[in-house]
Amino acid sequence: MKSNTIYPPMSEREISGAAISREAATQGMVLLKNINGVLPLKGRGKIALFGNGAARTIRGGTGSGDPFNGGLSGGGDQDVDQSLRYHINILNAMETEGFEIVNREQQMAWARCYDLAKREMKDQVMSVFAFPEETLTTEKLEEYAKETETAICVISRNSGEGNDRFMKKEVSIGDKKYEIGDYRLSAVEMDNLKKLRSAFSSLVLVLNVPGSISVQDLEAACADAILLMGQAGQEGGAAVTDILTGKATPSGKLTATWAKKYEDYPTAGNFLQDFNKAVYTEGIYVGYRYFDTFNVEPGYPFGYGLSYTTFALGNLEASLDEDTLVLGVTVENTGAFAGREVVQAYVSAPVSEMDMPEQELKGFQKTMLLAPGEKEDIKIRIPLRNLASYSENAGGYILSKGDYGVRIGTSSRDTKPVCKIRLEQTALTEQVLVELPLTETLEEKKGLTDRKDETIWKDVPVLLAVQIPETLDSRSAYSDEKVVTYATDTSYQPVMPYETVRYVEKKEWKLNDVASGRVSMEEFAAQLDAAQLADLCCGTGWGVQDENNPVIGASSESVPGAAGETTHALESYGVSSIVLADGPGGVRITQQFEATDLESGEKRQVYHYCTAWPVGTLLAQSFDPEILEQVGCGMAADMQAMRIDLLLGPGMNIQRDPMCGRNFEYFSEDPLISGKMASAMVRGLQSLPGGGGCIKHYAANNQETNRNAVDSVIGQRALREIYLEPYKIAIQESQPLSIMSSYNLINGVPTADSYDLCTDLARGEWGFEGLIMTDWNGGSSTPWKSMHAGNDLIMPGGKGRAMNILQAVRTVMPEFDERGQVIMVQEVPFAPVFAARWNSFTVDPEGPDTVMAPLGEGHTAEMKDGEILVDGEKVYMQANDMKTFFNDPASFVPKICPANEEVAFILDDGRAIGYKGHLDKKPRLCLGDVQRCAVHNLRIILKCMGL
Repeated sequence: MKSNTIYPPMSEREISGAAISREAATQGMVLLKNINGVLPLKGRGKIALFGNGAARTIRGGTGSGDPFNGGLSGGGDQDVDQSLRYHINILNAMETEGFEIVNREQQMAWARCYDLAKREMKDQVMSVFAFPEETLTTEKLEEYAKETETAICVISRNSGEGNDRFMKKEVSIGDKKYEIGDYRLSAVEMDNLKKLRSAFSSLVLVLNVPGSISVQDLEAACADAILLMGQAGQEGGAAVTDILTGKATPSGKLTATWAKKYEDYPTAGNFLQDFNKAVYTEGIYVGYRYFDTFNVEPGYPFGYGLSYTTFALGNLEASLDEDTLVLGVTVENTGAFAGREVVQAYVSAPVSEMDMPEQELKGFQKTMLLAPGEKEDIKIRIPLRNLASYSENAGGYILSKGDYGVRIGTSSRDTKPVCKIRLEQTALTEQVLVELPLTETLEEKKGLTDRKDETIWKDVPVLLAVQIPETLDSRSAYSDEKVVTYATDTSYQPVMPYETVRYVEKKEWKLNDVASGRVSMEEFAAQLDAAQLADLCCGTGWGVQDENNPVIGASSESVPGAAGETTHALESYGVSSIVLADGPGGVRITQQFEATDLESGEKRQVYHYCTAWPVGTLLAQSFDPEILEQVGCGMAADMQAMRIDLLLGPGMNIQRDPMCGRNFEYFSEDPLISGKMASAMVRGLQSLPGGGGCIKHYAANNQETNRNAVDSVIGQRALREIYLEPYKIAIQESQPLSIMSSYNLINGVPTADSYDLCTDLARGEWGFEGLIMTDWNGGSSTPWKSMHAGNDLIMPGGKGRAMNILQAVRTVMPEFDERGQVIMVQEVPFAPVFAARWNSFTVDPEGPDTVMAPLGEGHTAEMKDGEILVDGEKVYMQANDMKTFFNDPASFVPKICPANEEVAFILDDGRAIGYKGHLDKKPRLCLGDVQRCAVHNLRIILKCMGL
């Protein structure tokens, strides 16, 4: 299908972004198999291409991770998938490179069917489109095989936000049902591969997938070569062509273990087994920590990846520089192609204090591009405190007494012993508090409780650790949960037991007074009343304020499709709003729209195209923080051009199980890789003034099924060593401007409502200085509880959530219109769903309190058949909910529950209505809670304003 859309020429920014995206994609692609040097392809002649992903290559997952789906306004232009300007498919790239596709006509005919089915899909933003593979015939394949010896089959998959993966699934196209492959290959795919293997001398599989698939199915295909291209962004087709032709040598390494079969994963028995609870019985034994410890043979191990060339590691050496291990190795390119190698350092800790995994990645470094025969000396420095493990009994992180075995290699299953580090006594390296404790018994898997005295260690040097790292006291200074309220009214007294009051002078400060040092941020915030503070701690709703009436030429251009923005209500104080856009696959906003030029008053088309980057997993597979920082810089350029202040990314949850539908956004099963890659990307995102990144989803958001309410039950050690460690690394190494809390609960507490998570850990232990925001709508969290927890910004916010905060601070009377109808405010622009403004009052026929709604001039209330009518029409007390709207939009009624004689009565001869119920007069929150969150928000707003 040919695109009818006319796209603008690429700007210099877009050209630069495309080049970085293509380079990053090639660096992260992993060569899994290559028998007899089938790859790179020889010459540029005829070739046969098969699979949906050949002509319709998938650039990335769905939902907020796809920058080309139009942002929150939804439904991006599908023609972009057929535009070489913004989306390069493999077939087109191969033709551009000079190949003749012998089965082109067949491929494109099937692609047109694919396009038609995709256009008919109702939800173009959050749904995962799947289309069956064409059944190949032996006759046709034999015909193609007469023209070429080589077939490339692209196995493509997609997944996305709000959806977990399947083994296989069934879809309906028209009136027919088809089996679609996901983790497993479908029957049609298996049969096609069998026929391809029989017909062609050389068979190459290209995996255009979001995560691992069944290695046993791949092995059954008997392919000569397998290349994991992943989901490589808009330049994916060009990047994989660079690898296939040898323009670039593959150098990526797996950041997650690929099992031979799904049942080999430690989570296979309980992942998604309970809709409401995810029990992490595997403990710290995630990914290779499990496979290596329990001797489960993987299909492809963690850290694995082949090259077109070969490398030799020599001159292995190790020494201690005070309390830092220094590893040295010389890497030599011993093959015929230029290439890069990744040196990986693994450490096996002693088991003198507690059970341990077989080994853990503790350091890595990628070489420069080495020409054949060229060498590079690599140094990897590992602070000894990074070898510590968490011990709840010891109250922190310990280095256990005994020998630490250190290996260097090129994958988790291809290493050589280098040395042992000997500690004569157990040492406490960091003292911390127990945070997010378990509230129920959890039986966790246990690893090694003794280590065999293997002969591989007999000839390695033993380094005695003389200088032990000092003990850090990282116990949160905020663990007492005390809050200071800054008051300008000297009559203000504490309302909560944890509150103290500090009185400050009332003045007409502006935010730039804080920037110039004339007043502290706390004193500035004290000038604001509770309602203003609540507004400052809530976004303005979905999208940006003027999204439906975009303008250009203003100092604050509207950004249609943005995820949201902060309040405009404090502009008189010099507080600007900041705009947030989805990531981390690229800036996700509306690409094309009509706007009014403020100078001429004319309407004109505006183009907001940004780069679609490779997904997080593919980027991390580069094992190269430098390329991730370059990607971050490219994102920063897009943000600056689009006037975006915060990008909602990178995503950095752990890939606990391959069936998580959002794994493509995340970096790895390993916390070190995840943390280092996130740090690098954030440094790039924050390389230009006025913008930054938001690491997410904090924390343990490892599934999409029931993500809004699932309770992640995790032990303290696993929580700290696996799921929180990446955030700790990113915060301490790159200080992101923001963190996004996740939807789920951890050990019974919604993450946004968790003081332990938001304040004690992020700020108290790790020194985070930015703002923490909810994910959109906050999952199971409650805005006023989030304020005390230190989750500073409720997104997308809206007046209803601001009111939730305000009425926790003080009593807020209900609001009525002139008919005595409780006011109902539309909370979202895309649905007729309202919030009833009862505020601190709850309607209840047994309630001891009453409130009165006086009617306006000319309106009269009466009781008829047990219901109250005003001017002959019913008065309603409740608003229908979002779930009901989406279940049946056609018959949806916005207002429900008419006022009746059980809860309402007539007053003043029909000139007022009284309601029975409970008026909440007890504060649940102090002003200082909200001030503290507002201060965090204001500091980031100040940075984004460039002040």
